[in-house]
Amino acid sequence: MNGLNLHRLTIFRTVFETLSVSATARQMKLSQPTISRHLGIFEDELGLRLFNNVSGRLEPTWEAQRLFAESGGLFERLAQVEHSIDSIRHGTQEALRIMASTALCMSVVPQAVGMLRRQMPDLDILVDGGPQKAQLAALREGAIDIAVGGAQQNRPDLRQTLIGQLPLVAVVPLEHPLAREAEFDLAWMAETECVLHNPNAPMGRLIMAHLNAQGIQPKRYLQAFSILFAVGLAKGANLCTVTDVLTAMATTAGSMKIMPLRTPIDLELMAIESASQPTRRSVDAFKKSLSRAFLKSQAAFQTR
Repeated sequence: MNGLNLHRLTIFRTVFETLSVSATARQMKLSQPTISRHLGIFEDELGLRLFNNVSGRLEPTWEAQRLFAESGGLFERLAQVEHSIDSIRHGTQEALRIMASTALCMSVVPQAVGMLRRQMPDLDILVDGGPQKAQLAALREGAIDIAVGGAQQNRPDLRQTLIGQLPLVAVVPLEHPLAREAEFDLAWMAETECVLHNPNAPMGRLIMAHLNAQGIQPKRYLQAFSILFAVGLAKGANLCTVTDVLTAMATTAGSMKIMPLRTPIDLELMAIESASQPTRRSVDAFKKSLSRAFLKSQAAFQTR
């Protein structure tokens, strides 16, 4: 025997319980000849006689009684496995721990979580906000399952999935002289005071790379180590800043002007996991929800 056929074992157990081929056929929604054929094949595979026909009645053999008793635990275990599969499919007794940059926790991430909950309503979802350094530490310690933020360069220990290209924009107070312009030229940052980001974080690093490539030395500036704080500083101190479009949309609320950059700059938005951890269904589902939420946010900005 090369392997136990579970379908035929199920037929055997049902015949054993009903002592009737016709009753087994009705219960399993198969024809009587099909039941008889599978039962005969099963006996041949096992090399055992399982039933005797005594005056038109089926009587289990001793071997059948032992096989029935021995296989009961297997079917109980299979039922447990089927229950586990259903739990995995719906996220029951499972938690998904997410950390995203604070700005994303005000826009794309809540939309993505809402989509995921409709798909996996029993999944426990924990969301926290934090900068790049905190995200990497939490991934390394196993405190979170996935981070959402800018791309991490030269990190083979991470598995990164591109969610989309996030355009950068300028944010200028309405009373600022540059608010009259239709587009923002980075060269103006050499002539007007501004707010810059942490140069070691993805956005700050990207902006500084473009400034350096164009030989632009920013005039006297304030530095913010939080993306949201940069917008607040720009508003409070009547300065300009450059940030991602989602942060701009979530924080300005018409109190500041959002301006496209004359030379477009895009920040790669990534879903980031530890490469040492296996891929989980809930994580994959969240990444798909993130992509859909990001596309919706892009469409909202384009229609403004």
